[in-house]
Amino acid sequence: MIQENNNKKRDLFIVAGGSRLGANIASTMSKHKKNVTLIDLDPRAFRKLHPDYSGYTVEGDASDISVLEQAGIDRACVVIAATDDDNTNIMISQMAKAVFEVPNVIARLYSPEIEGIGGLNGALIVYPYKLSVGVIEQMLRERGCIK
Repeated sequence: MIQENNNKKRDLFIVAGGSRLGANIASTMSKHKKNVTLIDLDPRAFRKLHPDYSGYTVEGDASDISVLEQAGIDRACVVIAATDDDNTNIMISQMAKAVFEVPNVIARLYSPEIEGIGGLNGALIVYPYKLSVGVIEQMLRERGCIK
């Protein structure tokens, strides 16, 4: 969704973290003709992008305000924090929401101990372990292994 905020067009998707998940999200958004930028510390992460990726890449630490600004966060309608570190994802999400007022922020968090924390200012949270457990449970239910 494209939103106007302070008379600025917000049409950019920013993905922080070039993990398999991050690179695949960026590639998928590019396939959907979205303006997208992938940020990662390691330039080798950009090799995971689909060959048809038409977005931008920024080498740097996505928890650094200047790197987020270089990526164009002032135009972001979506920020997805998909690094391999929960604390980094939380920090990126907090900055995107509180400092840059990005309307749609999603953070991937691994640790179940972090579940229920406050302070993400309305960012959505994805827990991969929950998704996996849910899918496995559904598969077992469909095969009659559990009720």
